[in-house]
This record gives sequence, C-alpha cells and structure tokens, in this order.
Amino acid sequence: EPGRRSRNIVAVLRGLCQSSAMPERIVPEEAIQPASFSSVYRTTMALKEVFRDRPAPTFAFLLALATWAAAGCRMFWPEIDDPESARACLLPDVLFKPHPGEWRRYVLHLFWPMESGYLRGFLTSALLILEGYSLEHEVGTVQFAAAFVGLHLVSAAALLHFRFVVCHISMEPALAALAVVMHRVNPKVHSDGLDKSLRVPFSIEPRWHVWVVQSLLLLTASDFPTALLAHGVGLAIGGALALRDPEVWLSAWNAARARSFGIGSAVHVALLLFVFLFMPLSALQWPSDFVQAVLGLRVLSWQWWQTSFPGTPPLLHLALGGLLAPEALFICKLLVSFAFPLLLTPFRLWAKFYAGACMLLAMYTMNSPAWQLPHVGFVVLLYLVYAFWKLPALELLAKTRRA
Repeated sequence: EPGRRSRNIVAVLRGLCQSSAMPERIVPEEAIQPASFSSVYRTTMALKEVFRDRPAPTFAFLLALATWAAAGCRMFWPEIDDPESARACLLPDVLFKPHPGEWRRYVLHLFWPMESGYLRGFLTSALLILEGYSLEHEVGTVQFAAAFVGLHLVSAAALLHFRFVVCHISMEPALAALAVVMHRVNPKVHSDGLDKSLRVPFSIEPRWHVWVVQSLLLLTASDFPTALLAHGVGLAIGGALALRDPEVWLSAWNAARARSFGIGSAVHVALLLFVFLFMPLSALQWPSDFVQAVLGLRVLSWQWWQTSFPGTPPLLHLALGGLLAPEALFICKLLVSFAFPLLLTPFRLWAKFYAGACMLLAMYTMNSPAWQLPHVGFVVLLYLVYAFWKLPALELLAKTRRA
C-alpha cells in the first residue's frame, strides 16, 4: 500500500510538470529570395535535376561535343593553334564569294574556340547546354537550329564586312545573340516535383544562368578587345531581332514616360562605355587660347579640341596598354562584362557598386604616369560617380512628385 501510494504521487507530480512545461515553438521557414545565395544554389541544382529527365537537345549537344573536340585539338596540338595556318578561320572573300574548295573553313570556323585552353571550351559548352535544354526544348530543334545558324551568319557578315576582324572564328557572337533571344522567349522550369531541399516558391528562369555564364565568358577573355567586339556585335544583332516585337517598343515608351530606373541606368551605362572607349582621360597641357576660343565659339569645333587641347587615350585603352594598375583593368572588364545583364534585372543596388567602381577608377587614374590634367573623360567619370549613386532614388522621387 505505501509503495503503490508513492508511485501514484510520483505519477501525479510528473503529469503536473509536463502540463506546466513551455509549449513547443514552431518557427516558420523564411521565404527564399530570388537573388539570395540559397536561391542560386537551389535553382542550379533544380535545373540539373530537371534537365536530367529531359531528352538531350540534339543540335546543342552536337555543337557542344564539336566545341570540346576543337578545344582539345588546340590544346594538344600547338602546331595548329593559329587558325589561319590551320585553315580554320573564315575570311571575307570566303564568306562573300563562296567556293566549294574552302569547305574546311566553312566547317571548322564555327567550332574553333576564340582562345586556347579548357576554360573557354567549358564555358562555351555550358552555354550551349543551358540554351539547348531550355530554349531548344521550348521551341523545337528545327527552329532552334535555324535561329542559331541565321544569327551566326549575320554576326560573321557584320564582323567581316566592317573589318572588325579579318579572320573570323568561334560561335561566341551567335551565342550572345541567342542569349538575347532566350531572354525574350523566357522558358521557365518548375521545381514542384523535386525534393523539398531543391524547391523554390517561384518559377526558375534559366535565362539568368545563361547571362552569368555569358558574362564570365567575356570577363575571362585574354584578348578582351576582340571578345568585346564579337560579343557586342552579337548582342546588337540579338537586340535588333527582339525589337521586331511591338511590345518591346511599347514597354520602352512607357518606361521613358515614367522616368523609370531602367531608362536612366541604360543611358548612364552607355555613357560609361563611351568614356571607356572614346573620351580622352587626361590632358597633356592646358590650352593657352581657351578664353579666346570660348568667346570666338571655336570650342564648338572638333578640330580645336584636337589641336589645342590634346589628350591621352581613353580609360580602357590606357588600362590595356599597361599605363594603369592591373586592378583598374580588372574593374573595367568587370563593369563592361556584367553591364548588359544587370540592365535587364529588376534590381537597383548594382548602381551603387558601379558608383564605387567609378570612384576607384578615378583614383587609379590620378596615380597613373599618364596623368597630367583632367580631360573630358575624367570629368564625366566623376559625374558618373554621382549619377550612379543617386540613380536608384530617382524613380521613387518621380513617383512621389506625380502623386
């Protein structure tokens, strides 16, 4: 009896302790933001799982295999590294005056990498796989192949006609143009049927993964000017193809009327590229007849600026020539490589980073041995520091004034 009574008392006390314990708190899972590191990892892994279940894109997969074969030939047989001696590049006469005896150039120039090394082949094949499993799966192999071949021919004709290059190789211009087309088509991938650790609460858009790889392809180029020309021509051709859609013009008109961030950022990025490529950065000497030139309106003449106010080459030319620090060259390449995809994103914070980068470039410029006096390029560079810093707030200010 005493033992049973003591056991009952212990059971009652244990029940009272459990009932008075704190309730378990369930913390809801935070929503995954599209631009977070977790989202980048999950979407990449989700694309891998979805692409594994899809049939292989015939045209893109064959192009990727041929690209790897050509990249291997350039790496393991240095004697054929020169595309001209290997008869692997496309010459202007060969393109505009077709001849069956030059079949070797017609076939090989498409797959020949722009530079030797495994990195170029890896990034090019990654672009082909991404565009194949998403865009080719969306529109079909025939339409994808026709678009690729057409864009490649137009890109090659533009590069050779305007003498941007005299020996055309690589499919990179066509891939850049196809990236614009893919951005417009915007094929989506859903992660509903995947493992819980890979699901995201939004549709995955592989076009952003394509833009990242495309920017890395330009950033890692050893011959940056040639790669910039090739990619620029490809982006221009892809943009011209996208402008056929009337909705693009309507969206641009509405954005211009609303003074949106997209229009302002595009204008200032174009000005940044103009500073990098065309505006003299530093003046060699101050013009002695500046006051007389202003009074006589000779400052409006381009000839006066060339003779009385000569300047150094533009910023990117100085950096490529070794007159600026290597860090300045890397900053220039970074800003140029990621400018186009950043303009297409809905984010605004990148403008602040561009403002800081322009400030760093101005500081590197003043430490250069070519620095004497500020020229128009340096003045515009300082303006871009202010403009990029204030740009994200302009759209909100315009909406406030309209309200």
